[in-house]
Amino acid sequence: MDKRKHPRINVYHLAKYCLPSGSNQTTIITGIKNIGAGGICLQTEEPLPVGSVIQVYINFPKAPKPVPALAKVVWVNHSKKKNCFDVGMNFVDIEQAFSSSIIKSVDAVNKISKK
Repeated sequence: MDKRKHPRINVYHLAKYCLPSGSNQTTIITGIKNIGAGGICLQTEEPLPVGSVIQVYINFPKAPKPVPALAKVVWVNHSKKKNCFDVGMNFVDIEQAFSSSIIKSVDAVNKISKK
């Protein structure tokens, strides 16, 4: 049973993120596994600390530049098959217009998949 408040869709976009404060501020490019108005799942090479707040820059269709968002790490799972980590995050701060775009995209994909 999915406990999410907002549905998500699988996507294949790139994102960048900065490691939590206190560590070096290296920006890392990664893939997005899924996204919804409430959060995002990234696929990373290293696990991120649960509870940390990460600055994420999301590449999304129709956005002229990567969209910044703050997201809190909720869970981390190691994917042995892909030798990476799935990192589930909830958005803490995100532009309202971008959140609306995500909702529209999720609704459109869900309508198509129900046909």
